[in-house]
Amino acid sequence: MIALYSLKQSRSQRIVWLLEALGVPFEVQSFEREPVTRSAPPIFKTLHPLGKAPVLKDGNLTLAESASIVEYLIDRYGNGRFTPETDTTDYYHYVQWLHYAEGSIMPAILQKMMATDESKINYFNSQVSLHLDYVEQHLNGKKWFCGNELTGADIMMSFPCQVAMFMLPNELYPNIARFVEQVENHPAYRQAVERVGELDLHSL
Repeated sequence: MIALYSLKQSRSQRIVWLLEALGVPFEVQSFEREPVTRSAPPIFKTLHPLGKAPVLKDGNLTLAESASIVEYLIDRYGNGRFTPETDTTDYYHYVQWLHYAEGSIMPAILQKMMATDESKINYFNSQVSLHLDYVEQHLNGKKWFCGNELTGADIMMSFPCQVAMFMLPNELYPNIARFVEQVENHPAYRQAVERVGELDLHSL
């Protein structure tokens, strides 16, 4: 059976959402962050050399990195769902969003959250605005990131969009706000909440 090792109140929530959407049997073990460092507890070092969450185990396979986990689960268990047809323009746009979530927008958001120097705060504010304007424009007229069907791109982009809408007035980004509301009302997302609890971004 698939086993997911995650941190409570973290981006790992989206992996639980995907597992529920796939309808595959799985178990999830959620751990509290270390109180001072806010990092994963030592047990994660026994699962993967980086000692970070989430970690997925499926048989002899152990995977870290959210996008890798999402790609694997969709390739292995999706049966053609949650991804556009390969070798199409839509597919490569999908791949871009899949990796943009952790490669571009989330680092900018985290840097904004941690910045204390005024000049850096101004810079990271401008970077976050750049990214959110890009996402807001892309979602205009679209139900999901890649059209009318839920894909792994939406799974990956859910957390940065949730954090952004927690930090900023939602009226500035109505398309992103709509996307977040849609995510949080998705039936499989509600099942994930029943299993691991509601995401509380105050704990970040």
